[in-house]
Order: sequence, then C-alpha cells, then structure tokens
Amino acid sequence: MPDSLVSASNIREVVTGGYCIGCGGCAVQDNTISLMQSPIGMPQAELTNNSQLDSVCPFGSDVSENEISKSLYADNGCFDERVGFYLGNYVGFVTESTYRESASSGGIVSWVLVELFRRGEIDGVIHVAEGQNDIFEYQVSETIGEITRKSKSRYYPVHYENALNKVLGNGKKYAFVGVPCYVKSIRLLARNNKSVNESIKYCIAIFCGHLKTKGFAEMIAMQQGVPANAIASVDFRVKNLKQPANRYSSQVFFKDSCGEIKSLPPVPTQDLYGLDWGLGYFKPKACDWCDDIAGETADLACGDAWLPEVVEDPLGTNVVITRNKLIDDILRKGRSEKLLSLTDVSVEKIYESQAGNYRHRREGLAVRLEDAARRGIWTPPKRIKAASYMVGNSRRRIYMLRALIAERSHFAFIKAKNKNSFLYFMFLMLPLELYYYFLNGRLFRGSAKFLYQLYRYLTRRNR
Repeated sequence: MPDSLVSASNIREVVTGGYCIGCGGCAVQDNTISLMQSPIGMPQAELTNNSQLDSVCPFGSDVSENEISKSLYADNGCFDERVGFYLGNYVGFVTESTYRESASSGGIVSWVLVELFRRGEIDGVIHVAEGQNDIFEYQVSETIGEITRKSKSRYYPVHYENALNKVLGNGKKYAFVGVPCYVKSIRLLARNNKSVNESIKYCIAIFCGHLKTKGFAEMIAMQQGVPANAIASVDFRVKNLKQPANRYSSQVFFKDSCGEIKSLPPVPTQDLYGLDWGLGYFKPKACDWCDDIAGETADLACGDAWLPEVVEDPLGTNVVITRNKLIDDILRKGRSEKLLSLTDVSVEKIYESQAGNYRHRREGLAVRLEDAARRGIWTPPKRIKAASYMVGNSRRRIYMLRALIAERSHFAFIKAKNKNSFLYFMFLMLPLELYYYFLNGRLFRGSAKFLYQLYRYLTRRNR
C-alpha cells in the first residue's frame, strides 16, 4: 500500500487537495503567483498554468525536515527523532526586565531576538504583529522597541510574502520567526533563492499544535457580541496572575460606531466556547498532515512548558531547543548573568511538555495516511509511514473524528454568521463534540463543560 500517491506536480495537489497552509513561499519564488483568501479564511496560493514550485512548498517538497536539518546541524552530534538535531534542551524564562510579563509564555524568543540585534548579528526581525490590512500580518521590525512590542502568540492566518519581499536585496540580515512549517518553507526558499539565503540569517520556530483560520478570532469575538467586521485585534493570551499558566484569558478589541477602538474585559478561556485545542475547531487541513512539532529546521525553537512542575506559575515558562552554537552560547551566558532562569532537561521532558500534540501528529498521522492510501487520496510526502504505529480502534476513531470536527467547524461557522446566531454554531457542533468526549471517556465532564459555556454565553449576551 503506497504511503503517498505520486503526482507530476505536488504543489498542484497541495492546493487542490486543501493542504496549502498559505505561507507565501511560492509567491516569493514566482511573482506570477498570488495569494487569495480561501472560503474558510486562509491565505491560499493561486497558481498559474505553468507553476512548478514543489521545491519551495513545505507540503509539496520531497525534501524532508530531516534532510534540511542534517545539512544545517549534523555537526551538533545529538539527534532524537522527536526533536531532530539539538545542542541544548532547557526549561525556563527571562528574569530581565519585563520580557516575561509581556510575552505569551516565558519571553525567551523576544529576549534572544533583542540579544542578536544588540550584537549586530541581525538588522531586524520578520515576525507577526498587529497589521494595517488585516488584524495581524507579518511585519519587519528594525528597532529594539519594535521587536519587544511585537511579542506574543497570534492564532491567526498570515503569510510572509510582502514582508520578505520588502527586505530582499537590501543588504541587511534578518531573523525569521514562525511556526515549523513556515520555517521549513523559508529553508526551502533559501536553498532555491539566493536573495532569501543572503537575507535570512537565523530562523526561530514556535512549537505548534496547529494553526487557526480567521474563524477562530471571529468566534471569540462573536460570542462576546462583536461582529467580524468590527474586530480591531484579539489578545489570545492574557495571563491570569491568580491562575496556572494554562488558565489564561482572551481579550477582544473592537471599533465602535464612531471608529474608536475599545476593549472588552479579558475572559478566561474556560468560559469561552470552542477553545479546547484537542477538538481542533478552525484547524486548517494541512495541520493534520504535519509531523514537525519542535521546529526541527530552526536555530532555536520555543514552546509552552505544559509541565506539572512549572505550569502553576502564572507568568509562564518555555521549553527551549537550541541548534545554533551562537544562540546556545547567548542563552548560557544569560543564565550565568542571572538574566535567565534556565534548567537543562532531557528530550523526554520536551516530549512530555507536548505529549498530546506528539501523539496526534505522529501516531495520528500514521492513521490518517493509512486511511488516505486506502481511499486513493493524494497526501503530502511525509516522514511518518502509514500504519507505522500500533493504534487501537478507539484511538483511531478519535484521530479521524478530530479531522471531521475541524472541517465541519469551518462551514458551520459560516452558516452561523449568515444567521447572525452564535447559538446556531454551538448546536451544529454539539453532536460531534459530545461524540469526541464520549470516545475520550469524558462524556459527563464534556457535557457539563458545554452547559457551563452555554450558560456563560447567555449571561454575557443578556447583560
């Protein structure tokens, strides 16, 4: 049974099959390609008749994360299939200034970026921030103030085409920050595009469970009475200083009838419907066909340390993987100078911090590959092989159901918006949600959670 059907042009299969993540790499490589917005609210490549860009597409290229990382980091000497090559693995946070308070987690990414800038290693950073044409966009920051202001996680679909094109050929060096598949696309571009290779000096990855379409931000706003066209911004990660780090809040900023930007109070995520990451509401299809959790092609990768020994700290803690010698030295120097609190940990501890994510993206991917091959459906080239894990029937159903829930959420929300009824969305998704909790052995708790979130929604609406 084949693991992935052969195609003359993988990138065409990527787009037509719904696997395009909308990174923008193909549009940077070929200016005849443009990015459009898909019906579910994602950037999507609009290919020309002669487009043959498999070599720069993270889901179309036959070049794997292993091959890319080996060419960059093989001299590091340490390799584990769960995280790729590595120099150091750490758990910790920034103690200097207010980096940690201003970040979604421990503040390590912003701190390292500023240190690279101060040392003259980079002239700027390409990363996601509040935008002008959309609520979030990739932007270029060339001052310390800009770099630190544009911290935090943005669970919103973006592409880097415009930002990257803005800096190509200007003779400056930049760090690129993105989720693993975006970093892979930058690495593929650098292999095929001299200007990208010269401009991007460092890549930093954010551990990724999955991306979200625009519907995710709209859902958070809509259940608080803010329509999609009035959203000014969303802070997806507001820290609750009296709660564990994983009990954060979300806050919506909106434009009133006079065009002034106002804010709603932060709402704990457990009070909001649809924010259970395991359910995967508004997850793009591509995310179920990715097996890189730890940003294996990046010089530095950071994520949330969802570990029992640190999660109670509301300010947040990072898991950190280094693959670049200079960045590892910067972190160790920061630790010795008491600017960082860093503890060396094993790969096992990194895995533990993201265990559910690994299961879904590794053994779950093997299940999805087996199902696609059985049905004769093309899938992106992957390192994981179909049926390469022993997975019980109940677990198989969970993995396949998550994909169905994600797909249904996109179109159920479109229907709900057309009816201007968030309740309609909740009840359209209820059967699948309850079946998910049933398969996980949590039907009673899941039902109670739904009723609680329904009550919180009705309470907010009737104020």
